[in-house]
Amino acid sequence: MPLLWLVTLLLGTAFAIAGAQETQQKVINALIILACMAIGLGIGHAAGLGGKNFGSVPNAAIPFSMILGIVAAMTCAAQNKFRSKP
Repeated sequence: MPLLWLVTLLLGTAFAIAGAQETQQKVINALIILACMAIGLGIGHAAGLGGKNFGSVPNAAIPFSMILGIVAAMTCAAQNKFRSKP
């Protein structure tokens, strides 16, 4: 499953960045994807710190990071369609 997530993340990011028309939009898309991946890394790390009644999900940082990166890439790709000039 992680291999499928990685392929989806790479392809989604490529489509999101290549689909943008201007250089500024490409940079913004890359920053949005990286920021969402950083948030996923933080959420996954926090989930791994649980204890007692809270529960713990060990080694969850990378999967959360990749999942949120995929969501961000697909969102950026969809935004490219709405940003395009007629």
